[in-house]
Amino acid sequence: MGQGLGIKKCDFKVTVNNNNHHTEEISTERLIVRRGQPFTITVCFSAPIHNYLWQLKRILLIAQTGSHPSKADGTQTEFLISSLGDQKQWSAALEEQDPCFWTISVNTPANAPIGQYALLLHASKSDHLLGNFTLLFNPWCQDDEVFLANEAQRQEYVLNQDGVIYWGTENAVLAQPWDFSQFEEDIVDICFTLLDVGERHRDKDHTQRKNPVYICRIVAAMLNCDEFRGILTECGTRQYFNGTPPSKWLGSGPILRQWIASQCKPVRYGQCWVFAAVMCSVLRCLGIPTRVVTGFTWAHNTNSSLSVDEYYDEDGTLLTQDKNARVWTFHVWNECWMARADLLPEYSGWQALDATCQNKSKGPSFCGPAPVQAIKEGDTEADYDVCYFFAAINAKCQVWIQKTDHTLKPALGSTKYTGNNISTKSVDSERCEDITHNYKYPEGSFQEKVVLDKAYTKIKKLEATSSSSKTQFSFIPTALEEPVNLFIHLQLKNFLLRGQDVPLSIEVFNHSGGEKATHLLVGAQSLHYNGVPVTQLWKEEFHFTLRSNEVSRKHGTVSAKHGEDRPPEPSHRTPGEVRDSGCRARAHLQTKKVQIIRKIFTEEKIQVTELSTDV
Repeated sequence: MGQGLGIKKCDFKVTVNNNNHHTEEISTERLIVRRGQPFTITVCFSAPIHNYLWQLKRILLIAQTGSHPSKADGTQTEFLISSLGDQKQWSAALEEQDPCFWTISVNTPANAPIGQYALLLHASKSDHLLGNFTLLFNPWCQDDEVFLANEAQRQEYVLNQDGVIYWGTENAVLAQPWDFSQFEEDIVDICFTLLDVGERHRDKDHTQRKNPVYICRIVAAMLNCDEFRGILTECGTRQYFNGTPPSKWLGSGPILRQWIASQCKPVRYGQCWVFAAVMCSVLRCLGIPTRVVTGFTWAHNTNSSLSVDEYYDEDGTLLTQDKNARVWTFHVWNECWMARADLLPEYSGWQALDATCQNKSKGPSFCGPAPVQAIKEGDTEADYDVCYFFAAINAKCQVWIQKTDHTLKPALGSTKYTGNNISTKSVDSERCEDITHNYKYPEGSFQEKVVLDKAYTKIKKLEATSSSSKTQFSFIPTALEEPVNLFIHLQLKNFLLRGQDVPLSIEVFNHSGGEKATHLLVGAQSLHYNGVPVTQLWKEEFHFTLRSNEVSRKHGTVSAKHGEDRPPEPSHRTPGEVRDSGCRARAHLQTKKVQIIRKIFTEEKIQVTELSTDV
């Protein structure tokens, strides 16, 4: 440096700083810190500095990030080294000095853009690179928008690398272990590459990286290759050519590394749980508290409609009338924790974020972040995409019977409710926690009716002002359905091993007050988890007469050989075991369910309902 003043070395005190900033698991060799919290460095000069006091009167530190750092856009900042630091902005305080070294405390503001920074020392019109550091969000800092007050939750939703993804059916929730790998050292660099690629495609830059909402939307757009050159290719059923079936993935690290090794080409293949798991890894790595959430009986691609239809033929076989809107057995998305400075204060907290492609009338194909509280209250106009989440978990599924002449008849007592058993991993436990109450009021409650009425009014207003003539909104009233005089109860085991026969016990109750000649048709049909029918496995008919208030018990068996005749599907299962009581499971992640269709013919009515189980 000018007139002989030089820097011998700069010690970034990586071990101490990373430990104080909860990043020691990411690296022990490079400085990785969190914004809004000071870190300490020691600058060693090449000669006693009292010989160059005239140069030290205006000594500065410079922090800069991005390919074109600029003071104007906040990606470059200069700050004096003084005796007192300012914790609200970039500052440096001299903590200790010696003839040949200075120990400096550097503070970053709680709203600084996250990123990979260079730190320079400026004196006498010369700059000297002290080194590089990485800056992340800080859930431990009260002034950071991602501040999370509970330490146990911070340990779980930021620092825990071992997770569980729930799947199956609402009556048989199973657990899939997942390795998030967010603190493996190369992952943090991959995450920032992901942001770089996403910003290039969206014509954005580093200036907005201080905003967690912006970061979430960039990451969600990059997860699915429907948006730009994303990380994963979403697959349809049984379309796994030249790739890995979604059920084979057990961690995020291999996916992210394959993406970066292939020069950012999408990895084949992913489905909703894979998108959510990788999203969780990336956001936790960047410092945003995130968890994976599963909802059972999810109305997908409703385009904000509060109804979705299912069609059966007169033999009880599920038909594929609508190739877009379907009721999925389960769906997996994310929640991330943050303050929403862009919305009302009550909308801060957990935000729903879904990287799985949606058929939307406008905007990107991902959804969120949407305040969970706004979803619960039916505030469908709130940003972002509250209406889509609200419809997915509140739509009523109407079941229709398609007669041989192709006319449709509504099935009696056949309205099904969506958004059941919304679940996530508990804090510091592998127990499954039901968080449905965060998303909706109890079915049939007065609060639910108020919210549905409010949401319906807002959706109809949106429809009236929408520029898209294709978007149609509909609603099934919440009035009580007509009482059903015939009632069926099916019983079968929740957990069955592959290759076992499926025993069924069927009880039919006649509460009509009169005798009924009954024709009972029971069938088993395999479906993919996203509601796409595969094949009819088994069907059996019973003919009997029921007197008033009489119960008839029937028994049937779905033979395992019915499934053996079908060609194997790569994503059907990954063998493993499941343990009870929420214990960690080496579970098999299936993409199919078996749907038991029961159908009663009498001289008065036809009833079609359905029960699902895993086999």
